[in-house]
Amino acid sequence: MDLSVDAASDCDDLRVLIATPQGRDAALAAETLARSGLETRICDDLKALRREIDRGAGCVLIAEEALPTERADLEDGWLRPEPSWSSLPVVVLLGRSASLRKIPALRALEARPNVNFLVRPVPKRTLVSALRAAVEARRLQYSVRDALEELRTVNRKKDEFLAILSHELRNPLAPIRNAVYILKTLERDGAGGSDKASALVSMVERQVDHLVRLVDDLMEISRFATGKIVLQKRRENLADILRQALEISDPLIKAGGHVLTVCPSEAPLIVDGDPVRLAQVFANLLNNAAKYTPAGGDIRVSMRAEGDEAVIDVTDNGMGILPAVLPKLFELFSQSHRVADIAQGGIGIGLALSRNLVTLHGGTVEAHSDGPDRGSSFIVRLPLAERREEAARAAPAPKDATDVKALVVDDDRDVADSFALLLTTMGVESRVAYGGQEALGALSEFRPNLVFLDLGMPEMDGYETARQILATPGGKDAMLIALSGWGQSEDRDRTREAGFSHHFVKPISRDALRQVVGC
Repeated sequence: MDLSVDAASDCDDLRVLIATPQGRDAALAAETLARSGLETRICDDLKALRREIDRGAGCVLIAEEALPTERADLEDGWLRPEPSWSSLPVVVLLGRSASLRKIPALRALEARPNVNFLVRPVPKRTLVSALRAAVEARRLQYSVRDALEELRTVNRKKDEFLAILSHELRNPLAPIRNAVYILKTLERDGAGGSDKASALVSMVERQVDHLVRLVDDLMEISRFATGKIVLQKRRENLADILRQALEISDPLIKAGGHVLTVCPSEAPLIVDGDPVRLAQVFANLLNNAAKYTPAGGDIRVSMRAEGDEAVIDVTDNGMGILPAVLPKLFELFSQSHRVADIAQGGIGIGLALSRNLVTLHGGTVEAHSDGPDRGSSFIVRLPLAERREEAARAAPAPKDATDVKALVVDDDRDVADSFALLLTTMGVESRVAYGGQEALGALSEFRPNLVFLDLGMPEMDGYETARQILATPGGKDAMLIALSGWGQSEDRDRTREAGFSHHFVKPISRDALRQVVGC
């Protein structure tokens, strides 16, 4: 029901529903309330009362005689479970001595909120006053209902905005990152130009990586809010996960000239976790330590077992955390005013995201600091996995990238051209198509092993292009890879159903691309 509470006389939401089966009690009550400006509806029995409650009610006026004789009849009848915002007011008219047969129902009513008992005979003024108060309480409940619905609408629009923002940001980031990768490859091969140009390329790469992380964080928070985060857990050594995190944070640590000390655990710390997500947590903590520690500072990472938990401690001697900030540090968009002006200080998402990921793993994360300029420490606790023998897993044999032919399909020419050039520098023969129809024309002649498809193309989108490719002789031999600015769970589900083998969001990382092309 979605009715406005600003026009009570024009809707059913604020009616007084009357159930008094004896004589003319109901009619007299209705006349009295109508003179007082209250809208009423007489209900002949409990079934009728239930129907009217479902249509909308401000409160219920019910006589003791109309109550069921069994408590179960009350709970299964007209007082069924309500939404979280609702607590329908009920006014019960009692005789001077309650019937023994009605006692179970009366006890059930006593346990409910918003129930008022009046002993007959009730003065008219008292009855009208009680019902007016009940209707006003109901009016406030409807206000809460409407406010909640408005919040849901705002939250839904926020998620839609973040998804569109992410898509729009990823498209220009993709060719920039592709160009950086290409320049880095040329530099490695001795064709990169001067040292100054090399330094500029490295600077652009760092800034693009930072922008990509911000976009990813925005989308992660949206997924947490809607419960769409799914962990891909497996048995992992925390040392391997930490090594991945250190690789991610290494450029920032080196840029600050920090001294990094890693104290590994004496025994392996094995956890059941998502290695990508846990590496994300530790990289976030290491990045914070690097950003908020003055140049040449000390960062220390220690790992140990405490009982059935693995404990990872990331400590720095940096600018510390204000006491007033500590209790709210892991809240979304929380910021310390001492770090707000620091370059790349972030937007207050990273720590909230880290806490949520650790919680999903059954662990905890906490922060400690002795105050400004006295450093900080972040302690992550994760449950250790039960010990068992793991069978050795053979690594897949590497493929030769020179045997791979890739078709890049994207209506954005900068994205398509830069990505195809990047593939070429990796030894992959590549060709570009700027639309679905053009891609279908290139299939029979080029016969690609891989087809990288944008999803949001005009005229023929990526899904329809994929359908027609798979229906083409020889098209079934190509691996379809979605490369899009859209990366929410429903987008991934849809590409999986459409026959895609992989779904990557723009800009794709070089490591992920190497895994796909096998080099």
